[in-house]
Amino acid sequence: MERRAVIGLVVAGAALLVAGAGIAWWLSAGAGPADVERTPSASVSASSTPQPDPTVAMQEQLEAYADACATPAATIPEHCGIVVPWAADLATLTGIAFRIERYPVIAVSPDRQSFDATGGILVATVTGTTRDGAPGTFTYRTDEWALRGDVAVEDDRTVLSVR
Repeated sequence: MERRAVIGLVVAGAALLVAGAGIAWWLSAGAGPADVERTPSASVSASSTPQPDPTVAMQEQLEAYADACATPAATIPEHCGIVVPWAADLATLTGIAFRIERYPVIAVSPDRQSFDATGGILVATVTGTTRDGAPGTFTYRTDEWALRGDVAVEDDRTVLSVR
């Protein structure tokens, strides 16, 4: 029994020595917890602020354009993806009021040269004269309002051109 006790102590001592040596090597190699916080990692960006997503800025630009398209008008604005079949109900058109219920959402092509903005909801209320000469007001709604166009980079700015 004495022999087993001695062997156990030797094995335990050897394990402690190996563990201690490993910890000493780890600390001397500069991989300790204090060094991890001070040493910059190759995978960390030099900038502490995250880079903005260019699609967010493009969506904002598109929404500003859509707002301009949706201002009250006497005619349907061009290059706005708006189709209002007012001639089916009115003989003459005197005004259109628009309401954007949901903006089209932009998706840039893989080659970053064009975009499709789809899924918008637009309501148009038209006023004018009906075929029998009476004043009339009609409302039209599209659940698939879309804008499409080209993407260009000019002076470090991304510019959308709606077709």
